[in-house]
Amino acid sequence: MPLLVLDIDYTIYDCSSTVERPEEQMRPFLHDFLTTAYKHYDIAIWSATSMGWIELKLKEMGITGNPNYNIVFCLDKTAMINAHSQKYGVYGIKPLAVVWERLSEHYTKERTIMFDDLSRNFTMNPENGLKIRPFKHAHVNRQTDTELQKLLKYLDLIKDVADFTTLNHDRWERTLEKGLPSQATSGEKRKREK
Repeated sequence: MPLLVLDIDYTIYDCSSTVERPEEQMRPFLHDFLTTAYKHYDIAIWSATSMGWIELKLKEMGITGNPNYNIVFCLDKTAMINAHSQKYGVYGIKPLAVVWERLSEHYTKERTIMFDDLSRNFTMNPENGLKIRPFKHAHVNRQTDTELQKLLKYLDLIKDVADFTTLNHDRWERTLEKGLPSQATSGEKRKREK
C-alpha cells in the first residue's frame, strides 16, 4: 500500500485563524479527502510541533477515532533534523528515510508521497514531496478552497504508479489536465524539472 504523509499547519488546518471552533479551521473537504484517500493509501501525519499538540488537533478535527479511515502513525518535531541554507537560515526538515528505515517492510521511497505547505520540509526527498497551497484565513477562504478535492484526483491518478519518484509533483495540476507521462507507467526514471 502506498503511503501518504500529511503536514498539519496550513496544509490541513489553519493554525492562525481567528475562527472560534476547530472544525472551522479545518481545510474544506478534509474528511472526504481522508476517507477516499484511505481506500488506496496508508495515511500518516508529520508535524513540526509536539506530539501533544498533534494529538489535540487530530482529536478536535474529528480525525482521531474516525470510523471511515485510520492514521497509521504520527511523527512530530523530534523526528526532524536541522539543515542550514542562506535563504532560510537554520530550519527543520522531514527526512522520509526515517520512515523507510523504521518501517521498511511496509513503506518504500518509490511508493511514498508527502503533502506539505513548505517545500523546504522535504529538502532531503524532493522527489517525494508535493507542495500544497497553504490554507490560511479560514474565515474568508473556506468557501473557495478546493485544493483537497483536486489533490484527491491526483492521488487517484497516480495510485498504481510503481515509482512516485518518476513523477514531477511540482506539476501535479498539469498532470491532472494532460494525464500521466508514458514513462510513469513504464517505471522509467525521469528528471524533475526545476
